Amino acid sequence: MQSKKTIGFLIKIGIVVFALFFLYQQFAYKSSIDQFDLNHILLQLQQNFLVIALVILMMFLNWFLESLKWRFLISKIEKVTIRRSIRAIFSGITVSTFTPNRVGEYGGRVFCLENADRIQAVLITIIGSMAQLVITIVFGLIGILLLPNLMPVFDMLLSEIIFAYPIMLFSIILLNALLVTLFLNASFFSVVLSKIKFLKKFAKYNEVFSFYNSSELLEVLFYSLARYIVFTTQFFILLQVFEVDVTYIDAIILTTTMLFAISIIPTIAITEIGVRGSIALFLFGLVSANTLGILSATFVMWIINLLLPALIGTIFIFTLKFFRK
Repeated sequence: MQSKKTIGFLIKIGIVVFALFFLYQQFAYKSSIDQFDLNHILLQLQQNFLVIALVILMMFLNWFLESLKWRFLISKIEKVTIRRSIRAIFSGITVSTFTPNRVGEYGGRVFCLENADRIQAVLITIIGSMAQLVITIVFGLIGILLLPNLMPVFDMLLSEIIFAYPIMLFSIILLNALLVTLFLNASFFSVVLSKIKFLKKFAKYNEVFSFYNSSELLEVLFYSLARYIVFTTQFFILLQVFEVDVTYIDAIILTTTMLFAISIIPTIAITEIGVRGSIALFLFGLVSANTLGILSATFVMWIINLLLPALIGTIFIFTLKFFRK
């Protein structure tokens, strides 16, 4: 028993050390990029203190919404309090900092559970992530549809090809409708998986997708949509703080496209901030020459929405239970 406690404590120490190391590496990587001025960022943050405080409060709202969503989903196998759900969310963020595409977030959450089957919990957490991905893809595709308005060359090319835009419009509407329909009928996957011979012995896990009806999954999508609205608004505010001259409509089109691109590009933690910056610079460079402002807004967004929560999560890591009695 004592050895399990010792091993568990060492694992927690290891997670915290790895998280802090990778966060530092990302911070150092970003700080070394050309056209990046840390002093400029600090000055802008000081001059816009109240606005930045609002963006930080929105970060807490963002992750609170995620905790409500996860609590709602996980209630099918274990009832958790809001407090424990919040703890699980922040712990997951910390673990995710050093894993590819943040997959460690799933494991970080389930170790906050007392009795529930952890594999089922991971699958349920994936359902929540898929809801967020569906929202990101749906609005990202809409953003891509509107993007030609900001790219004269592409817009001219589409206008020269007969039916190009109508076909593009029809394809995106069809794909979005298909994605939402599939998600709202997730029980279909349980039926399909149960038909596969070698998966029948995993019926306990296959049935997870049938835990939720369409109205419950629609509620999960609304939680995800609320989060999406929060962090797209955060980014627009930060663009204004760093004097990137862009209208709200253009900013939303570009932000939805940026989030879509980020969501489909495989990354490892140490390069993620570089990928985010490159995509933001390419897209917002279409409407603004303020390279420093675009990079600064992206960097501060990363600090507020990921680095700060990950640091908070290091406290909750020590409440995780890797071994059960």
